[in-house]
Amino acid sequence: MNPASVADSGEATPLNTRKTLVIRACAIGDFVLNLPALQALHKVRFGAEFTLVGYPATLELAREFIPVAGIHSIETEPWHRLFYEPLPGLTFDSAIVWMTDSSVADNLHLSGVPEVLRADPFPLHGHAAMHLLRTLKLAVPPLPDLWQPDSGDIIIHPGSGSPKKNWPYFDKLINLLGRRARIPENLSLTELSHQLRRCRAYVGNDSGITHLAAYLGTPAVALFGPTDPRIWGPIGRRSRIIWKTKLEDISVDEVLLALSCRSLTPRT
Repeated sequence: MNPASVADSGEATPLNTRKTLVIRACAIGDFVLNLPALQALHKVRFGAEFTLVGYPATLELAREFIPVAGIHSIETEPWHRLFYEPLPGLTFDSAIVWMTDSSVADNLHLSGVPEVLRADPFPLHGHAAMHLLRTLKLAVPPLPDLWQPDSGDIIIHPGSGSPKKNWPYFDKLINLLGRRARIPENLSLTELSHQLRRCRAYVGNDSGITHLAAYLGTPAVALFGPTDPRIWGPIGRRSRIIWKTKLEDISVDEVLLALSCRSLTPRT
């Protein structure tokens, strides 16, 4: 194997190639933080087609931001074999692998992919989204502005990936908001994405749905406790983060005040 053909640092320069494979297996929030890097990559690879491999339900979000030729599960044939062997017949011009382990990247090169970049998906410093952009040496793209409110609904998402991240006063907040509060249920991520664009505002914990709401440009209030938002906070044109070491120290009044801010009012 020619070592120069597999870049294994955050300093590799993106290539102007057309058929690009991106491998990123992660949760919703982590993938939303990947979207600025993918959008910036699309900008410098005008006309490129992206094939995404990871968890399909999450990767479907990318279709709204970049041209996607295909989406595949890292857990099914033939893609899971990349963890231990090359795959014949791959026709990609380049591949980007955001994984700590180098096995998949090494096997992609052995499969005949001319240029393979592997980078650690987790930052040693700074915000995670900025780290992913640095791995490609790309400038920060403009944040999306897809918010088009057509109702006074305030979408509430009281869950997260861990009970430690859940603010304990959502019931009180929902009671105070009355009919304006709505908790979406049984929706795909794509369906939820379109509802988030049309609501008045959003409130949620440190969760993937909060990251999505913020990135779309929806006025989003994110409630953070044990996680450092300077690294993992949502990014968006109208997002606000309330961060206290103990989630229970965030009062309902603080959340209501954030919802009443001028930056969260519908556009005219």
